[in-house]
Amino acid sequence: MTIKLNTRIEDINLQDLPFATDVLSELDTHKIEVGIPSVGSVNLSKVVGTTHPDYCGKTWGELKPIPGTLGGDFVNNVQINCQPLKRAYGNVKDLDNNPQYYLNNEEKYHWSFYEIDGDYYISSGNNRTVIGRLFLHLNDKEPIVHGVKVTPAKFKEELMKPDTTENDKSGIFSWIARVLKT
Repeated sequence: MTIKLNTRIEDINLQDLPFATDVLSELDTHKIEVGIPSVGSVNLSKVVGTTHPDYCGKTWGELKPIPGTLGGDFVNNVQINCQPLKRAYGNVKDLDNNPQYYLNNEEKYHWSFYEIDGDYYISSGNNRTVIGRLFLHLNDKEPIVHGVKVTPAKFKEELMKPDTTENDKSGIFSWIARVLKT
C-alpha cells in the first residue's frame, strides 16, 4: 500500500510554519576553512544560512512558493515568475512528479552544504533545500535529507569574535582591524 504524499507546499499557511520567520544568514566562504567533503545526511531544521547572495537575509516564509506555482497559472498570477525562490515553478513540478527524491538515500548531485559547529549553510541547492524542508514539514516527516554533499568547515582564526573580557577598547579595535583586512 502506497501512502500518497502531499506535494502542495505552496498552500502551506505561514502561521502553521514554525520556522517561517527564521532568517537565512550569509556565509562568506572567504571567511572559512574547509575540510574534506563527503556524502551524508543533513537535518534541514539546522540550516541557518546560505552562500547565495539572492537568498541570504530572507526568511523561509518569504522563500515559500506562492499559490498557483504548481499549476503554472502565469496568466492569472504573474508573480509566479517573479517570486524570491527563482526556480520555484520547475522545482515544485519536480517535487510533484518525484516526491521520493526528498525521502530516498540516493546521492543528490549539485546539492551541498557546509557544516560549521553543527549548523548547516547551503552551498548549492537553495531551491531544493527550501522545497525539501517545506515538503517534509507538510508531510510530518523528519526534516532530514540523505545523499547530499557535506563539507566540514570552521571560521578562520583571525575572524573570531573579539575578546570582550578586556576592560579597554583596544581588543575590539584590533579585532575590527583584522576583519577589515580580509
